[in-house]
Amino acid sequence: MRYYPSKLLLFGEYILLLGARALATPVPAFRGQWATAAPTQQPDFIQALTAFAQSTQLKELPGMDPQRFLADIQGGLYFESDIPPGYGLGSSGALCAAVYDRYVQPKTTDLSRLKQVFAEMESFFHGQSSGIDPLTSYLNRSLWIINRTEVSFFTSPEWQNDAPVIFLLDTGIPRQTAPLVQWFLDQSEHPEFSAQLKQDLMPAHNTMLEAWETADTAAFWDALRGVSAFQSRNMQPMIPPAFQHLWETCLAGQDCLLKICGAGGGGFILGFARDRKYVSELGSTYALTFPFEQHGMVEK
Repeated sequence: MRYYPSKLLLFGEYILLLGARALATPVPAFRGQWATAAPTQQPDFIQALTAFAQSTQLKELPGMDPQRFLADIQGGLYFESDIPPGYGLGSSGALCAAVYDRYVQPKTTDLSRLKQVFAEMESFFHGQSSGIDPLTSYLNRSLWIINRTEVSFFTSPEWQNDAPVIFLLDTGIPRQTAPLVQWFLDQSEHPEFSAQLKQDLMPAHNTMLEAWETADTAAFWDALRGVSAFQSRNMQPMIPPAFQHLWETCLAGQDCLLKICGAGGGGFILGFARDRKYVSELGSTYALTFPFEQHGMVEK
């Protein structure tokens, strides 16, 4: 059966909320797929699938066959997934992508319409959704997000041997996204913080994206350092205290830089290293995952 990858907001955490351009990409390291024998140890998940099948969101979705979905669940179908919930990797998004793919006919290829459909579906889980997570999982393609609503395909450039090594550092700390997002939005209304966003973070962020598009290694590392330093100075609630020393150590060196992953505050921390040797040494102390199958690439 087809698998549905998790999703990572590679660039654009938080300032996406202010209209900045962002890049979402599928993560092959975590995935979900339909399976045909329901696991007896997960009755709560089967109940959740049943509630989703009976939800207004699916009943009102054009082309959706909720009765077939419900019958399949009762017949032993379930969604087998190793995407960790609460880590910002789109566990509910992968499920929505799988449901749409299996139970909706006819399907649309229009990106804007697809995004809207997925936003309506995922609202069952979150109350409000942009639709980006399931869209990324369903298409299994990297996507530019512009002004929070516009989406287009992104094609990874051809890096040379100096491509960044991307990794995820597992903090092992549960998090709640809503309070962190509210903190950022509240801070953004303060003139001093708003000015710092415009003068420091936004230029570094834009340069980082431009460098990523063109595989400009030197410009990418300089801009990433600016983003990492800004987050260290101004977004402390998003960096768990137990990892602040490592964050500063990376900023002081030349081998590796860290960045908030999604909402931050726990879950994963996103890391970029210049070579695998340094990451291997880091892995002797911390739990690391390499989210992409190829060295330094964002496409599977």
